[in-house]
This record gives sequence, structure tokens and C-alpha cells, in this order.
Amino acid sequence: MKKVIYQHYGSVSDLEIVEVAIPEVQPDELLIKVKAVSINPIDWKRLEGQLKMMTGSNFPKGIAIDFAGVIEKIGTDVSNFQEADAVFGALDAMKGEALAEYIVVKAQTVCKKPVGVSFETAAASVTAVVTALYLMNKCRVQCGDHLLINGAAGSVGMAVLQMAVSKGLKVTAIASGDGLAFIQRWKPEVLLDYKKHNILDQKAIYNAVVELSGNLPFSKGKALLARQAVFASTLPNPIDMLKAFLNNLFSKKKFHIIRANPTPQHLNQVSEWLTQKGLEVPIAKQFFFADFKEAYQFARKGQTTGKVVISIT
Repeated sequence: MKKVIYQHYGSVSDLEIVEVAIPEVQPDELLIKVKAVSINPIDWKRLEGQLKMMTGSNFPKGIAIDFAGVIEKIGTDVSNFQEADAVFGALDAMKGEALAEYIVVKAQTVCKKPVGVSFETAAASVTAVVTALYLMNKCRVQCGDHLLINGAAGSVGMAVLQMAVSKGLKVTAIASGDGLAFIQRWKPEVLLDYKKHNILDQKAIYNAVVELSGNLPFSKGKALLARQAVFASTLPNPIDMLKAFLNNLFSKKKFHIIRANPTPQHLNQVSEWLTQKGLEVPIAKQFFFADFKEAYQFARKGQTTGKVVISIT
């Protein structure tokens, strides 16, 4: 089978397709024929060595974590799936190798793909929507509360925005350019262009701030928080993790760093949001397997509105 790997930390140019054996299935595992994967920033952060303290120095490494596909083979201990079931899920963010024709996963880590949702949309939804679920849970906001989303035009930001509006929150969304125009469809209460407005100059105070841009550190963002409020970020680094721990011991303004770990329960919630609650996961562009480098180069530029997906036929 074909699989995309890299032999050392580097750039997109260091990714390559190799032929490897189809992995064997253990009793509690499933062999998945991959139909689609989506690209996440964690992919190139791993590739570029930004997370080498957590990813280690053993090579080769695969790439991509979010996937959707069809069960090809079932382990002898698995009873809740059948061959040919369509499923979706995510691999370990620090070990992902979903960009391959086949992958093996633990049966308890995937969920049946909702009927009527494409493989591409299912793959695009996992990390974005699950992360949004984590963020909404940590923010502990309720109807009528004020929420600021900094980086609202990214895939996670768009999911948070839709969830927040549906729950009756008063949302201030920060983005720019095409992204700013795009997210108007979900009707946030306030839209701000970060190229024209400095959020720190605004007089508003928020019950929660979701920081997705990498440009608003907690040291500055806490000035925007109400007395008992939450600042949540998805951009962890060891220093911020230490700061969050120390801050939360003494301050009522809490600092949470989110690293989503999808469970079947989360994936069932994703299915519900996609099929029953009308949540949209826009796809910016779809590529084929052979064009994987072009897909990563396109995504790495960071100028897309929506997810970049790779279809594997």
C-alpha cells in the first residue's frame, strides 16, 4: 500500500510516498481503507520539528490525524462493527499517520460515519468540531454571556461560532478579509477586522475568550475578562502550560490550554451537530492523494477559509 512519510524533520518538500505492507490487525483493532483525510496545523508542526519534545526522534514518521474510511477487516474481539461500515475518527495527534491507503485503529476510537455526510466532510470535522466541543465545555458559558473568538474564520473558530450562536451567546468574532465576510452567515453580534481594530482597545468585557490566532497571549487577554471568566487557547507550549497551572492556583480568571482527544462520545456529538443541528464544516479545497504536497503547501499558507482535504480512492 501507499503511505506518506518523512525521514527527518523538515518541510513539505521532505514528505514522500512509499510502498509498505498493509498492517496486521490485532484482536481489538480495525483495518480501515482510508477514503479521505483532512489537514490540521498539528501536521506541519510535527513535520517541522516544532513538537519534537513530544514526538521524539524515531523515524520514519507518518502524517495526518483526521480520517474517514471503510472497514476492510475486523479483529476477532470486535463485535460492534461490521466489514464495509463507513467510519471516521482521529489518530493520536503526536503519532498520526492517516495519510495512507490503509490504517489500523483501535475499535473504541472510531464512530460510524453519519449517513448523508461525505467522507471528506466527516474527515474535515473531527479535530475542528471536537476541539470546539472541548472549548465550549471549558468556557462554561450560558445563554446571554459574552464570548470573544479571536481567529473566528479558522475551522475551529467557525465551529465555536456556530455552537455559541446556537446557544444564545453574544459573540464577538475577530477575523479579516475573506474570512470576515464568510463568517457573517452565522450572525455574530459583533464582527471585528483585526487589521483595523485592536481588540485591546475595545471597552467590552467578556465571560470567556477563545484564542485561536496565536496573537493574543493570556498576559494581555486577561484584561478583557470579567472577574470570574475563562481564557481558552488551543496553542500549547511548555511555558504557557506552566503559566496556566500557576495562574489557576490563585486567580479567578482561569487560563485553559485545550488539546482535544476525540472519544467515540465526542464523535457521536460531531455526528449530531452535523446531521441534526446543521453545523457547517466548509471545505476550502479538495485534493487527490497524488497531489498531497500541493495540498500541504496550500494549507500551510494559512490563507484558506475552511478545511483542506485529501481524497484517497
